Amino acid sequence: MERATGERILIVEDDPATLGWLLAELGALAGVQASGCAGVAEARRWLEQNQPHIVLTDLGLPDGSGIEVIGLALRLHPQCEVLVISIFGDDTHVVAAIEAGASGYLLKDSSLEHLGEQLQHLRDGGSPLSPQIARTLIRRQRPPPLPAGAGAAAALTDRELDVLTFIAKGFSYQEGAAMLGVSTNTVRTHVKRIYQKLAVNSRSEAVYEYNLWQSAHGLPPLR
Repeated sequence: MERATGERILIVEDDPATLGWLLAELGALAGVQASGCAGVAEARRWLEQNQPHIVLTDLGLPDGSGIEVIGLALRLHPQCEVLVISIFGDDTHVVAAIEAGASGYLLKDSSLEHLGEQLQHLRDGGSPLSPQIARTLIRRQRPPPLPAGAGAAAALTDRELDVLTFIAKGFSYQEGAAMLGVSTNTVRTHVKRIYQKLAVNSRSEAVYEYNLWQSAHGLPPLR
């Protein structure tokens, strides 16, 4: 299932069926040489002898954690990209993987239906994220709401703060809609209400006005 030449991708996955499916999916892509490992020790040996372009790793492995694989891959091959593929979508696993250096995080669900596109997104400098993972990261970074009566910024609802957060990060309405599990039109409605409450006419003005208020009250800005 390997290509003789081209981009090297290592898959670290202990479930034989999942590993076989991933190898088949990647093996069908032009110019891809896919290899598989079942655990941390096997991945270590492979990484010490080969230079990957991309590493796909599960987190729950029989002889350790995929977090070890992320650290090892980036220590031996700083230029490679690491994409997590896991059933775990909780804050602890997601944050640990991102802090270890993973460039993306996909759940083992419908996020894998377009794996080739996700990998191209990674190659283009993006960070492939399942919608649930994106929401987790946005809500962790979102500043707490201001106290009631604090002003226009405090009138933003939790969902409007979610929308303003992805606006600050440069995501499109379509990307934000996928992250929040709503339609693009719903996102547009939230944006319109944000503009009205903050008395602004653009994304940059909305983020600026919110951050100005946050700063005046000693609170962290949106980043």
